[in-house]
Amino acid sequence: MRGEKRHVEERVAKEALFGSLPVLSGERLYGFVDALLLLSGYCIATWSYTQGAYLATLVGFRQLLIGAFFGAILMLCVYQLPVILSVRYGIDIWVWLRSVFGGRGVMVMTVVIILVNYPWYAVCADLFASSMVRLAALMGWELPGAVHPLLGLFCVLLGTGMALRGPGAMTKVTRILVPLLLAVGVLVVVVGFRAVPFRAIWDYQPAERAGDSFSYLLSIEANFAFVITLVGGMAGVPRLVRSERAGFWAGVLGQGAAGSFFVVVGAVMAIAMGHVTGEMVEDPTLMLAVLAAPAMALCSLLLVAFANIGTQAVGAYLYGVMLKSAFRTASYRGIVLLLAVYAGGLVLWGGVVEYFSSFLTLSACIYAPLAALLFTDFFLVRRQRLALRSAYGLPGYTAYQYSGGFNWVGLGCVVAGVALSLAVYDPVGGVVRCEALFVLTPTGLSFLGTGALYGLLNCVPPIRRYLLQDREELTV
Repeated sequence: MRGEKRHVEERVAKEALFGSLPVLSGERLYGFVDALLLLSGYCIATWSYTQGAYLATLVGFRQLLIGAFFGAILMLCVYQLPVILSVRYGIDIWVWLRSVFGGRGVMVMTVVIILVNYPWYAVCADLFASSMVRLAALMGWELPGAVHPLLGLFCVLLGTGMALRGPGAMTKVTRILVPLLLAVGVLVVVVGFRAVPFRAIWDYQPAERAGDSFSYLLSIEANFAFVITLVGGMAGVPRLVRSERAGFWAGVLGQGAAGSFFVVVGAVMAIAMGHVTGEMVEDPTLMLAVLAAPAMALCSLLLVAFANIGTQAVGAYLYGVMLKSAFRTASYRGIVLLLAVYAGGLVLWGGVVEYFSSFLTLSACIYAPLAALLFTDFFLVRRQRLALRSAYGLPGYTAYQYSGGFNWVGLGCVVAGVALSLAVYDPVGGVVRCEALFVLTPTGLSFLGTGALYGLLNCVPPIRRYLLQDREELTV
């Protein structure tokens, strides 16, 4: 048993090492299909149903359909472009970001990313718990309310156990997980359209938002925010893809097309439930239990339940490797267990689903500046050229040491981007603070504003010299 644990630790350490040393072309693991499945599995979890139900409270179905696909794909086509560098040189995006934030600055940003993004897995665990409660009800067992958080913790533990088995297990999981999730999505659409007239969904308009001029902009913001928070997963996969085109399109289609399909599925489910019961819900397990035949509902609930365990495992693995790359002396096993404790605490709190829209926008407050800096630094500041020795912290190479390991220009731009987003929209109170700038959406404004600020600062000679200390050391 100890030998097996050491073997897993060595495999995961090697995988994390791939994030800090270039992966040679002969060592690449994924073609287009495997990369597409892995990224699809990362973003088409049943939390997409929650996003779809939320969008259905803002706009009509046809507006939702257009915004979900085109809003997501537009954003992805822009911020997925830097993955070209990851594929070309086999390096993790977080390695490039050492030039933007400094070596220690990247450590800070990875921790911030975990804090704002890992609550997604509490949503995942909550949906698993709902699935189990519905399954028990179909079999005639009424479980007490106190069981719900315990079932959520069980999902976290099962997913963590799978993640501890290492990267090989994750590839196998996604090959099974993604087709199952797609099957559930198709089934939900069929059930939804059979349960209510087609026109009831196609012509749906949210009555409570009638005359609200900001509702469509809020839906676009939600789509931007939903997609841009996937940048954490984007960082770990492309370096293992064999071609630049495959790496780019696997991200765009896996996260944009497949993910958006599940968002629309969630909207169909919520609208159908609203038509039948008078109450829109974001829980696919309740929809299946109410609208489907008992046998179909039973099978579907099992798929939903185990899909959430698989998603939990993929997330724990991706973020575990990301943190292992940043904190090289830390144990992968310890990191994954710490992530499990964090997710478990959020499950016991139970407020992530209740404050879903606020959590989504707050996450985007961090991710939008991060994506903007990556894009601007890649194309405009460093022009796709990185000093690899300094990025890896080799002795004698300190171009990215900056000020004690922190690039205060990059970190300051993140703070400015967050401030821009919050100046336009209060995500907790749901209040639009600046109507004129809200047209760009908080995420869009933060992305554009942060990128423009970083680009302009680079035009100031002293700051440019500070940022480009690496020019004499360039290797790529």
